Amino acid sequence: MRGGLNFVARRRLLTTMAVAVGIWQFCYQATLAIQILFGTRILGLSERAVGLSYVALGAGTILASAFGHRVVRHIGPGPALVAGFAVCAAGWATLALAPGGVIGIVAFTAMLFLYGVGAVLIFINFLALRQAVTPAPMLGRMTSTMRWLILLPAGPGALFGGWLAEHFGLRATLLFSAAATLLLALAAWRQRVIRELRALPAPEAHPD
Repeated sequence: MRGGLNFVARRRLLTTMAVAVGIWQFCYQATLAIQILFGTRILGLSERAVGLSYVALGAGTILASAFGHRVVRHIGPGPALVAGFAVCAAGWATLALAPGGVIGIVAFTAMLFLYGVGAVLIFINFLALRQAVTPAPMLGRMTSTMRWLILLPAGPGALFGGWLAEHFGLRATLLFSAAATLLLALAAWRQRVIRELRALPAPEAHPD
């Protein structure tokens, strides 16, 4: 664990991505904790409508998986990672502002679709970049370190999302996640180590 943490800490790309994806994980878990409640209580979706809406999540992931490599080839893995944050933020904002009725069902479906697209753009590039910069002897230690770094915020994020919804309403949680993730996308874009990544980097030498 110490070797993996030291390796990650000494590489700016890995630490920047760990912080960014960790913040995104916090926002995602906050939303995940309340999105079914929002769909049923605020939008009035039935169990069947909720289930059918999740088909859009699969469609979004398949679409992004099929065409994501074209996006990466066109703008680079760093900007594509940032685009994934922005797409997720757009989905949560769409649901947060949705009224009830048919428009609400469409908004719930659109949120799931956009999340599917955004999550694939995030993780396909996050995983590829962290693998690319890591020499083979460190891959296992780097992977385990990055996993627990980005998953540490998951629990607090879910708890915060529930607390926010309980005290300020379900829309407040969605608005928070949308705004925070949009700010995350802007902050990530300002990082040259992310913005200027137009191709996968080569692995760095390691004394081990």
